[in-house]
Amino acid sequence: MRTAAYARYSSDLQREASLEDQLRNVRTYCYRQGWPDPASYSDAAISGARNDRPGYRQLLADIERFDVLLVDDLSRLSRDSVEIAQTIRRLTFHGVRVIGVSDGTDTGRKGHKAEVGLRGIMSELYLSDLADKTHRGLSGRALSGASAGGLPYGYRKTLVGQRVIDEGQAAIVRRIFAEFIAGQSTRQIVSALNRDRIPASRGGTWVYTAVLCDRKRAIGILCNPIYAGLQIWNRSRWIKHPDSGRRVRQERPESEWIATQHPELEIVDRATWEAAQRRLRPHDAPSPKGPKARNLLSGIVRCGECGGPMNIINRDHYGCSAHKNRGDAVCASDLCVRKDALERTLLASVKNDLLSEESFKRFERAMREAIKDAGPDLSAAKAAIAKAETVHANIMAALRAGIITPSTKAELLAAEADIARTKAELTAMQSYQPAQLIPRAREVWRSMVATLESERMPEMRRLLQETLGAVVVKRDAAGIFAEVGSLSLSLVAGARSVHQLQPPARFAVA
Repeated sequence: MRTAAYARYSSDLQREASLEDQLRNVRTYCYRQGWPDPASYSDAAISGARNDRPGYRQLLADIERFDVLLVDDLSRLSRDSVEIAQTIRRLTFHGVRVIGVSDGTDTGRKGHKAEVGLRGIMSELYLSDLADKTHRGLSGRALSGASAGGLPYGYRKTLVGQRVIDEGQAAIVRRIFAEFIAGQSTRQIVSALNRDRIPASRGGTWVYTAVLCDRKRAIGILCNPIYAGLQIWNRSRWIKHPDSGRRVRQERPESEWIATQHPELEIVDRATWEAAQRRLRPHDAPSPKGPKARNLLSGIVRCGECGGPMNIINRDHYGCSAHKNRGDAVCASDLCVRKDALERTLLASVKNDLLSEESFKRFERAMREAIKDAGPDLSAAKAAIAKAETVHANIMAALRAGIITPSTKAELLAAEADIARTKAELTAMQSYQPAQLIPRAREVWRSMVATLESERMPEMRRLLQETLGAVVVKRDAAGIFAEVGSLSLSLVAGARSVHQLQPPARFAVA
């Protein structure tokens, strides 16, 4: 009997010992049944509403390694009624019996489906009730001025959970408002903060979106009303997406917002706040969320100064994202490369140097050699035939000499079978035709060329990313160039990198 155990607890406030308590109950049950100790899987401080728990995913991946799965109670597997029903179906399909040690669940009993369904619904109702109670408690904290969520930059929590002004960070908030009202852009402000080595809220460097205003969600220092002493809570909620299982944010209607005045939390005065709001323009806000048109080389080209990604920074140029969003204190490279020049140069280089007929001939030769080296060893097969024939000849010689034992007939038949088998293996090896793989390679190669000559952006991006890897863009006295270490060409299905072709290390861009 192969057994496994799964344990889980949800909250950081719970103890690690909770896992051991659950596993101890399971081991005791196994001991009473005369079963071996179970293989253990566990997840700490992860909600049962999530299905991306590492221990849980590994458990399902190892589903064929055990016959019985034991849990302290069925809610340890999941708090989602649909998920738990699917998991039980999957386990029972593979012949795995599920036992809840404390709640008495046992899929080995007739009628267990009704019990599993009921317990799944109860677990889901528990989560829903817990969410309502938590929201009610947080509403009370928000009305009292206590922290009911994240802590904005400029504040700290007291031992009793109240928010108070952090004077050091508050000075930076006042500086941001003053510089913005004076006419500086959010990127200029962030660049100066990073240049002055002022740590952001989490200790790293500043990014302009931390300052930039998102009016819809009231985030970004310049439009968070808490700095003017107005706390607005309950703007949004997080719910689980029914298809992906991921938590997504949904905005609540304004009628559900909880707004309270807290003069003790005011960092900037009313006049400063209103002056900043007047200067905020529609283009200061981030663009609406949604699928963005990906440029051909986004995610492929890297900055030669900091190694970070280069993306479209205006309509016609690639530039360093770190320099644009965090300032020259993070990356000093203000290099801008024309989009059309960079894309045209790299496409031409790939087609001319990698996908040329000459390159394919080199690849074809290397591929033939590799297939030949990996082919069957005919000499070993011939040696095996010779050995089997020698054994057969020795037995026949013994028979002619009158040496006959009870096992002679069996040995003779075995020798004849060995000769037949080894000759059949040699025939199969001799019929092996490695050249038959080459036409398929040419077919894929032609498809790659056609893709690069098409206008299908996703396919071109995928091919370039697989072929080029990262392209580093640099500038020196001779001009701007793109540097590629090597171009790899994969033409056989399942082969990650069959052959490496070395093109010129640099492609001149401008």
